[in-house]
Amino acid sequence: MAGRAARRSRVRFPVRLSPFARFVLMRLALVPGQLVFVLLLLYLAIEEPTNITTHQYLGIGGFFTGFAQMVANDFTGNWGISTFQQYPGVPIAQLYAWLLPNSVELGAFALGISAAIAYPVSLWAGWTRRPGVDVTARFTSLVGTFLPVFVVGLLVIAGLFFGFLAEFHDLPDQGVIPSFDWWLYYSGGNYPSWVIYQSVTQPTGFPLIDGLLHQAWLFEEVTLIKTLIQALVISLVYVTIFLRHARSVVIAASQELHLMAARSRGIAERTLLWTYTARRVKPTFLTVFALTLPVYLGTQFVVEATFLDRGAGFLVLSSLTSLGGGGFSPLEGMMFLLAVIVIFWLFAVDILARRMDPREVVAR
Repeated sequence: MAGRAARRSRVRFPVRLSPFARFVLMRLALVPGQLVFVLLLLYLAIEEPTNITTHQYLGIGGFFTGFAQMVANDFTGNWGISTFQQYPGVPIAQLYAWLLPNSVELGAFALGISAAIAYPVSLWAGWTRRPGVDVTARFTSLVGTFLPVFVVGLLVIAGLFFGFLAEFHDLPDQGVIPSFDWWLYYSGGNYPSWVIYQSVTQPTGFPLIDGLLHQAWLFEEVTLIKTLIQALVISLVYVTIFLRHARSVVIAASQELHLMAARSRGIAERTLLWTYTARRVKPTFLTVFALTLPVYLGTQFVVEATFLDRGAGFLVLSSLTSLGGGGFSPLEGMMFLLAVIVIFWLFAVDILARRMDPREVVAR
């Protein structure tokens, strides 16, 4: 009996995972395959056409050799040397480290403004049954879908140009940080030591943070206003696109049985909208945003290029207009970074949406 009890004590049962934990592990297992697939598409779209025209890596063995080399370059940061006139001889990985913080800072403002506008507007537009509101929401989303973002940017620049120049002695379409005209007015054209290449701030690379660290208050004021202008342009365009998808989600949620039952019990419409429906559609809103993230990134890149802002939009536009040479191009490094960002953002949003879903809470 003692031996049998000892053998039983040595038997180990597998750890029983919750449904949510199993979902996280299954979703995480898909990430490597998604990344390999995206890298393969990137190789076929950019690197392989150059290899064929230069008679390199021909054949099946050569194809996999070239693909393996590209993947190795991607993950080791061996992205070549910049040939941009503004940044000659700078390693491309270093160039990304300099310019991407500018885009991250702008994106943080634009996403915050977009969320503050899109969330309540989508809820209200999908809930309200008034014909005027419904028609206005549809028309706005349609205009935002088909109106080119650079046109919106150019209209904003034209409307603000002379007033901005008179008030701040700067141009609104010369990036986020003050342009040379501003430095010429305030310091005779002399840039401080913490601004390099007339567009990169140090030590963090985030213009607003660096302005605070160096207590450059005039610099901080102009940079903040120019950042908000670009963020508002991004938000105006993206919110109309998001509204088109999110509005139908709210309409479907407003017709669910539990809301009809709550309404029959006399619960106020305001409570039904901002508590019951809002809690129900938040996970779906996150999923909609994840699916439209490439649209958002494209919108921000075009706005940055329109405002001549030195960030991700500048890198993509410059890379597209300078392709044609062999080897690893700057565009490939940017596409690799964007692929990683999008894949892991989709993973994070899936997990967060599942966690926020009221039905998941009940199941736990």
